[in-house]
Amino acid sequence: MHKIEIHSFFDVSAKHYFLAACSGLLLTACFPPFGLAFVAWGALVPLLYLAARNKPPACFTLGWLAGLFHGLSLLYWITYVVNRYGSLPLPVSLGICFLLVAYLAIFPGLFCAGLSWLRNRGLPWLAAAPFLWVTLELGKSRLLTGFPWENLGYSQYSWLPVIQMADLTGVFGISLVLILSNVLLFTLVFPTSRQKKALTRLYPLLLLIFLVSIVVAYGNWRLTSLEGNLGPSFKVALVQGNIAQDTKWDPAFQQTTLEKYWRLTRKVAKEQPQLVIWPETATPFYFLADRKNSETLLRQVRQMQIPLLFGSPAYGRKGELLRFYNRAYLLDGHGMLIGYYDKIHLVPFGEYVPWKNILFFVDKLVQAAGDFASGEQAVVLDLPPAKLGVLICYEAIFPELSRDLVNAGANFLVNITNDAWFGRSSAPYQHLSMAVLRSVENRVPIARCANTGISSLIDSRGRILRVTGLFEDAAILGIIQLGDAKTFYTRYGDWVTWICLFVTVFAFGYSLRGRSKKK
Repeated sequence: MHKIEIHSFFDVSAKHYFLAACSGLLLTACFPPFGLAFVAWGALVPLLYLAARNKPPACFTLGWLAGLFHGLSLLYWITYVVNRYGSLPLPVSLGICFLLVAYLAIFPGLFCAGLSWLRNRGLPWLAAAPFLWVTLELGKSRLLTGFPWENLGYSQYSWLPVIQMADLTGVFGISLVLILSNVLLFTLVFPTSRQKKALTRLYPLLLLIFLVSIVVAYGNWRLTSLEGNLGPSFKVALVQGNIAQDTKWDPAFQQTTLEKYWRLTRKVAKEQPQLVIWPETATPFYFLADRKNSETLLRQVRQMQIPLLFGSPAYGRKGELLRFYNRAYLLDGHGMLIGYYDKIHLVPFGEYVPWKNILFFVDKLVQAAGDFASGEQAVVLDLPPAKLGVLICYEAIFPELSRDLVNAGANFLVNITNDAWFGRSSAPYQHLSMAVLRSVENRVPIARCANTGISSLIDSRGRILRVTGLFEDAAILGIIQLGDAKTFYTRYGDWVTWICLFVTVFAFGYSLRGRSKKK
């Protein structure tokens, strides 16, 4: 045990509030636009220090404050989205952003309080920290439709040797390693009375060196082993139309929008790609329902003689009910429909309003008729030699959706999105960083086509091969290697999270049992 003074809930020094805020800001520094990946290996040391010095209620407050500073500095762009496209006053938009961040801050609050709880009961609280953190990330990713935006493991997206372990553990495994690093650094800086001898104080340092060495060694080995050991080549083109969100659905700009897409497409069509990709809802009309514009699009595809994958709004009837879908269509080079995919995981308050019976007064932000309905299953679109798995918009941040597609046979993931909502904020960069992990987890390349950027080609090692800027007309071409085998993670999923959940439940269950015996 640490011989340190324990503060009560009402006796928390200003220094502790300052440390909590610093820990939250350090977490934000790990992610784009700062991208200081190395900071994640020690960003939570201040929070561990606070958990060692305060009782659980005070720790919850301090952890929540850390989460609040982290959330506001990371997700500030939500205010812009709600204010600009929800047509809500700035104070109301700020309030909505604050409410979301306040909810997300509960998880670091529970982390800090939970560690303090275990410490007070004489249990190995530092050993439990990595398991508790990952369990809480799992909760954040699943509860209330889930919002796994920039879980800690995503901070390493630019460090190729570190993220290669994702093909075994998924992104949650990287989070586990990062928290373990934080624990070892904390033990090194704040040794217990038993560790004050020079020899024993070296143990955390040696363990940390060993941990980093194992992760990097595996990463370098995987990077080397994948060289020349991939599937067939596939040439793909991405078209970034850069259509302003304010004019996207204006009928007066309909033809201008289509002409721009075809002008950019013809540039890359000269290189004879095997597939051209347009972004989410690229067509400002209901494909197949709008006969005039649909026929024009089909005629252009026949002239180009290159398959086209594009996003379009769609609708259909289920009994008497008219249902709207966010859909991706795939046409072959003869203009024949190969298949389509309807978005499964919709954006709450953007594409639909959850819990309508309670939130009947809340309208959605998107400018389209009616709420969107969710697709029913993962669909793989066959375009030999590629088998395409489509992820629409922020579906790319949910690992289970990509796994389902690859398990269904996909050897190439396509993420079509419209990030114009985010403006020139850090959100498009954050969105891209999370897509990188999907390629490594499943060892399949990803083509990410965005309306206003950032469009990119990512190979199965997580390398960003081609990338566009924000808010620019662009058409890029690249050759990727298709996936050819399922990874351990693809087969077995988030097994790390379930182990962490079991350890966490056992630890807290044991602490309650011990408390009952003491009483």
